[in-house]
Amino acid sequence: MKRKVLIFFVALWLAAAPAFGMNAIAYFNLGLESSWAYKKIEYFTKALDLDPGLARAYAMRGILYYFQEKYGNVIDDYEHYTRLMPKDAGGHRMLGMGYLKSGLYKAAIHNFSRAIEIDPGLSDPYAYRAEAHRLLGDHPRAIADATRAISLPGHLRVTSSAYSTRSKSYRALGRIEDADADISKSVDLDPRYAILRYLTGNTDLKQIRGAGLMCLIGIAFVLIFRLRLKPPKKDK
Repeated sequence: MKRKVLIFFVALWLAAAPAFGMNAIAYFNLGLESSWAYKKIEYFTKALDLDPGLARAYAMRGILYYFQEKYGNVIDDYEHYTRLMPKDAGGHRMLGMGYLKSGLYKAAIHNFSRAIEIDPGLSDPYAYRAEAHRLLGDHPRAIADATRAISLPGHLRVTSSAYSTRSKSYRALGRIEDADADISKSVDLDPRYAILRYLTGNTDLKQIRGAGLMCLIGIAFVLIFRLRLKPPKKDK
């Protein structure tokens, strides 16, 4: 009798296992469809409770935390994501952004470097790594990275940010004419935010909220996300 009961519960557990996977995907898709950030986070969290291996849920939740300036949570989610998806350049870039916003510049540089190793054609990891080098006082490396970012195709705000970073490093090295030329180019590319970013530093989201963030998220969607997830097909 005990054996029959045990077999019954094992069979019930096995039958329920696919349903849990389906529920995780369903919660993930609800998170995509919701219009409210707190509900999105709630749905992605439920999806991860059911399936801790659902990498995209970490990535999507991490983006939302970035909006909310919860950079410790961004780091946690993208640490999980990059362990699950180690060859995704966008994931390492976002992890680098979490560290950059937290003032952990060496960790930021490490992750931007990893993103560059995976995809050397991306301009933004060079631009953000340049800013991390600048904040550490390594102006020659900041200039080299900013120059590389400027040379690559990318969003105008990323290029503008690279010019701004290079301008500040030039100024720190006493190259005033070069600094003035670069800040002028930065303003030409992104007149709404370039001057404020130059004056305040482009790592203060409270002062320049939204400047370049939509670009960052747009790139992340292209590199990381694939709209809705489809439930796994049942074996025939």
